Amino acid sequence: MIFFCKSFFLSCLLIASALFICAEEMDDMPSISDLVSLHIENNNGQYNLNNLSSIYANGRILYFDTEETVERSFRIYKKRPNKYRSYYETKMGKELLQLEVIYNGTEAIQILSHGGREVYREKLEGEALESVKFEAKMEGPFLLASENPDFLTVKGYDMIEDQKCILLSLDEQSPYPYRNIWLNADNYQEIKFDRYISDDQGGLLLEEVYFKNFNTTQNVLFASRMDKDIDGKRKFSTFIDSFEVNYGLFDSLFSVPDELSLDSVVE
Repeated sequence: MIFFCKSFFLSCLLIASALFICAEEMDDMPSISDLVSLHIENNNGQYNLNNLSSIYANGRILYFDTEETVERSFRIYKKRPNKYRSYYETKMGKELLQLEVIYNGTEAIQILSHGGREVYREKLEGEALESVKFEAKMEGPFLLASENPDFLTVKGYDMIEDQKCILLSLDEQSPYPYRNIWLNADNYQEIKFDRYISDDQGGLLLEEVYFKNFNTTQNVLFASRMDKDIDGKRKFSTFIDSFEVNYGLFDSLFSVPDELSLDSVVE
């Protein structure tokens, strides 16, 4: 009993010390506005972000399946304020399967081609259109979420793969789909976010996205690798092989054909 009492008082002391340390850490925690400033500062300043007019990226995506790993190549073009075009290509034997998406800032279409021949095209509406609108944004998860700071809460420090991070939580009322965002405590860039997505049966799955291998191109900091886990299992790994900014993209690249017919030209 004496030993128990000593252990009990020692435990209370340790808990009190831990609570005191946590309270001190929370007192030192930057505010949302401070984090926004630090995030922008570590991305070479607001002037640099304001002058970012377009981006072009290409690379590979590895899809991990129970039987095999499928590799797809991609090219993505974005132009402010809200234009987007992408190509995703998969080798099917000796032929190429290509999915193309074009968004002109108002409407979007997707075009599927097989072996260089267009198979079908369709106008995107509803959730599919909203998804493309979201993809067209250049801002990362944190800057998007910080547009509504009332829905964003600093929860404290956390560790992601041995990296100290600042954990931010989003309210369900936020217009953006994120649940939590982790910022690297060194450069204040996103290192992870998670969110719930729907499965084919209407259930919810936890999607976790990790950002790795940061590089700088023309003063723009970007993650050259992204890993995506769904319900704790690795499903995708994206590798950016080339990243260009202010690429000089013409608006014609994002033109949506007036007639959604198979006779339209496919690039």
